[in-house]
Amino acid sequence: MAKKKQSADQKAIEKLDVAWGKAASSGDLDAVVAFYARDGSVVWPDAPAAHGIVKIRAAWKQVFAAYDKLRLKFTAERITVAESGDLAVDFGKVRFEYDLPTGHVVNIGKYVVGWKKVDERWQVLYDCYNLNRAG
Repeated sequence: MAKKKQSADQKAIEKLDVAWGKAASSGDLDAVVAFYARDGSVVWPDAPAAHGIVKIRAAWKQVFAAYDKLRLKFTAERITVAESGDLAVDFGKVRFEYDLPTGHVVNIGKYVVGWKKVDERWQVLYDCYNLNRAG
């Protein structure tokens, strides 16, 4: 079956997924936080929801402190853009790697990210994931 042609917005979000993973993998807190809308939220497993840029920054700071040599790779499987063109849902797989004193860990999971367009730029409104198995 042929792959459905992507819209410009779908392609843009797919590129953002790649850039976001690279920013996280490089440990660049400012670059990671810049992907989020000011009123964005992260709703991650085993953690309270973090609403707004200040709390999102704090959540990511904890992630970077907890996971040595963190590497993230997002692979979009389905990106749906609302007819209005200002909201989108991005569903896919995430590869989550890091080092512990006991060794290298690789987890595979899935994510759902809600995007909103702010001043013609896509920003993360909701960031949620879960892992398929613990490493």
